[in-house]
Amino acid sequence: MKKVLEKLLKLDPEKIEPNILKITLNSIDFSQVDYMSFLKGNNFDEYKRVYIMDSPLRVFLNIWPAQHQLPVHQHNNYWGYIAVLKGLLTETSFVYEDEEKQLSCHPPKNFRKGEVIFEPLNGIHHIQNPSPSKPLVTAHFYYPSIMDYNGVRIFDIKKKRMAVLNEKADRVSWEHPKDYYSQVEKKAFTVVNLW
Repeated sequence: MKKVLEKLLKLDPEKIEPNILKITLNSIDFSQVDYMSFLKGNNFDEYKRVYIMDSPLRVFLNIWPAQHQLPVHQHNNYWGYIAVLKGLLTETSFVYEDEEKQLSCHPPKNFRKGEVIFEPLNGIHHIQNPSPSKPLVTAHFYYPSIMDYNGVRIFDIKKKRMAVLNEKADRVSWEHPKDYYSQVEKKAFTVVNLW
């Protein structure tokens, strides 16, 4: 992982954009990256984010225990990539139509050790560790490096509710206190499967 960080430090902060970062990350074999020195002392049975770089990108490692998942969320003010370092990651992409109040669901995709996923600006997705017994480890590379969740929308598929996080939120979650949301809307949308 140290070599990955060295490559990222060579990037010109003024010129970082998705294609430049994609070329840099594609030059790395993430199936061979040694990351364990950054996770010493961590329990793989608990979800944990370990920050390892703040500039020119925000870089962190995520430990996902078996079956852990994040709520459906929209990246409205940052974009980036996820590299799978251990295990299997399932991503489901969505499209939200404001006028129709409809959330369209694309088929889920699985990503294995060594594969890299693009998270576009304004993209909406759901990511999870689908394994019933094994942990997942991912590396995240986000730009800009100051991750701000203010204005990020999250969707609850089962209850059909949508919320907008405010400046107090430090992650995407439905478990924040009420004052971490600037808006919560019940019966906010319908869901359509595109598969």
